[in-house]
Amino acid sequence: MGRFALRWGLRLLGPALLAYILWRNQEQLPLIWDTLRNLNWPPMLLAIVLMAPFVLLKGWRWKLILQDLGHDAPWSKLSFYYVLGIFLGAAMPGQAGDFLKAWYLKEDGCDLGAALLSTVIDRLFDMLIIGLLALSGIYILWRFLPGVGLVVTLVGMLAAIAFFLSVLLSRRWRDWLIDRVLRYLIPASVRRILGEHGVRAYLDRFFLSWRNVALGTVVSLCSFAITFYRLWLCLPALGKTLPIGVFIPTMALMALGSLLSVAGLGTRTAVLLAILSAPALGWTTAEILSLDALILFFSIENLIVGLPFYLFRPLGNR
Repeated sequence: MGRFALRWGLRLLGPALLAYILWRNQEQLPLIWDTLRNLNWPPMLLAIVLMAPFVLLKGWRWKLILQDLGHDAPWSKLSFYYVLGIFLGAAMPGQAGDFLKAWYLKEDGCDLGAALLSTVIDRLFDMLIIGLLALSGIYILWRFLPGVGLVVTLVGMLAAIAFFLSVLLSRRWRDWLIDRVLRYLIPASVRRILGEHGVRAYLDRFFLSWRNVALGTVVSLCSFAITFYRLWLCLPALGKTLPIGVFIPTMALMALGSLLSVAGLGTRTAVLLAILSAPALGWTTAEILSLDALILFFSIENLIVGLPFYLFRPLGNR
């Protein structure tokens, strides 16, 4: 019962928050409709088309990660599976469905553990860069949202991700952590079960080469450049602008907030309202909610584009 309540609580958190925000701003709804009806479409059309190079770059990075895990798959196939992962992820909180693309690799004969690990590493690349981008403009955001809690949260999140990546990158560091730290924290019964299943030997086979880490970082930066440019195109589509030093950390914080709900519903809206409502930025509530609607359209695009691919290759079809 508890797990059922938690699962549905996470699913309903975002929609409930969005419904509350819209209820509190009922008088803004006609203004939002007018803003969207007068949208400047060329920037939005360009943003829609740019999904293609974004997916190709993500597929390439996934290929680099899998190579270090001992699996080589065609770039085209991985890009195809990435589209399927984006489609599945758009319908689940935190884009958890994105991890289901690992099962497509399993159906192709790839070890499921390696496939899942590659997906985790793939996500960590994104989280690390999002954290860095959020921190890069924290001194600017502080002018509008002063508070130690925001900085501490971001620094803690970034430190945790950097720590986890370092464990994956360095076998020596991972061995030290297991032999000198975890052996005293994990109960003997749990260690025995892990030993029976050969988990230690399984982990020893996996590490990332610094070459592919560097290449993966470059590819990640390129894919994020496309993502942020797509988001930036929403501004001229609305006839608005933002200082780049505010735009980048705002979008990064928005991405982190979006992980808490399905398609970022409600949580993304709350982050945008919290930051862009600052009087110095000159955004009205209707304009902020219109921007949120355009960003939501990208999630809808993921569903529209991914659906025919999923119908062509549904999960468990092999």
